[in-house]
Amino acid sequence: MTEQIHERHLDWIERRGISLELAVAMGLHTKSEGGKNWLAIPYQENGQAVNHKYRLTSEKAHRMDEGAPLTLWNHDALHEDRSGPVLITEGEWDALAAITSGFTRAVSVPNGAPQSWTENVEDATRYQFMRRNQAQLDRIESFIVATDNDEPGRILAAELVRLLGPERCKTVRYPDDCKDLNDVLILHGGGAVRDCIDAAKDYPVKGLYRADDFPEPPPIQSLDIGIDGMDRLFKLVPGTFAVLTGWAGQGKTSLLLAMLAKLLKRGVPMAVASFETMVKPILIRKMKAAIHECAEFDDLALKRNDADELLNTKFGIIAHSPSDDDTEIDLEYLLELAKVAVLRDGIRLLVIDPWNEIEHKRDANETETEYVGRAIRELKKFAKNYQCAVWLVAHPRKPQSDGAGRAPGLYDLAGSANFANKADYGLVVHRGDLTGSIIDVKVVKVRMGLPGMVGKVTLDFDPQTSSYTPFRMAHAA
Repeated sequence: MTEQIHERHLDWIERRGISLELAVAMGLHTKSEGGKNWLAIPYQENGQAVNHKYRLTSEKAHRMDEGAPLTLWNHDALHEDRSGPVLITEGEWDALAAITSGFTRAVSVPNGAPQSWTENVEDATRYQFMRRNQAQLDRIESFIVATDNDEPGRILAAELVRLLGPERCKTVRYPDDCKDLNDVLILHGGGAVRDCIDAAKDYPVKGLYRADDFPEPPPIQSLDIGIDGMDRLFKLVPGTFAVLTGWAGQGKTSLLLAMLAKLLKRGVPMAVASFETMVKPILIRKMKAAIHECAEFDDLALKRNDADELLNTKFGIIAHSPSDDDTEIDLEYLLELAKVAVLRDGIRLLVIDPWNEIEHKRDANETETEYVGRAIRELKKFAKNYQCAVWLVAHPRKPQSDGAGRAPGLYDLAGSANFANKADYGLVVHRGDLTGSIIDVKVVKVRMGLPGMVGKVTLDFDPQTSSYTPFRMAHAA
């Protein structure tokens, strides 16, 4: 059988630490085409090849069969009727290294790691192989994610964990001189590969930590909001918890909708828990006006058009039942709906507007401060586990006057100082002149290490375009 593999390919495979017997058993062979010899790696499902990956060993060149489906390499290992984890690697050679070392339940993604974060992971074309194998993956008890120890590899690991669920995943650590499992095999041998796999850590480990228990984090993903003057202060960062506040009637909702419209037009899927603004016609009309940058009662905001399609595909709504205004939505139920929105719609942002309209169910003997602290922990856990930003609109305590004087702070919020202490970001919207269109947006908190900065921007709201511009620019002419 080895005559099916070119002599140079045989030598190259051996130098990767892979036995020729295993290479032949997995169907590796040489394909001559265009005057070049390609090392072919078959992708099989149920014993039948559905695709191939071809590579040149003399240079870094890869390709796959044109029009063939993407699937997991060594797919049939998913059929093994036994418990225990499945190892997922970034490349076939890392999976072959694991199999060489005695861990046969190893598969590889077909297309390596992304160079940057993938938008809408659940629907992304690059992860169609996960959807193709969803039924088999759902039956697996646990996974070990063994991607490369570099930035793309850490992004791939985070995105695979998002698709598989963090509660089912572990990650591996490599020796300092290795980037992946094949490096470990070449430099340290099969025993070291098995040691890496056996020492896989929970993602993340719960309980007591040592520094080495933490996997190297992927780079922080952030997205500009799209409002001039705000982007340097505040960004959309999946996995973070932000609090937005301000006195009643000072422009919180208008600013929020403008931010959401900017993000929607950039393709960010989201869900909005809307409890104070009537969904139809008010919320939808205002969102369409912000999307089209027109007046609220312009025809573009009132008639059906492409904004309706955008809202129907990217804008989930969590609200009281249209047929039952007495429907109770407590925090537990809201987060269950949000999890469905992540898994079904791939949302990257959950907005709760406002906090006080959720049905708050405190445990017996639980103080309001204790409840708020517990609730925020649940919101932050959801944000981190599902890599979904959470923006919470919270009202301050009733002001002494009409609220037009001083701006509130996070410690003025009704319920607890936990809002100030536990938020990753804190934003305050304030309008000194209640008859005017000028608002101050103060970013009063940015947790250390996150994009953005504490500061203030003054914005001018134009009702004819339902949008904001920096005050100094609006009056420069």
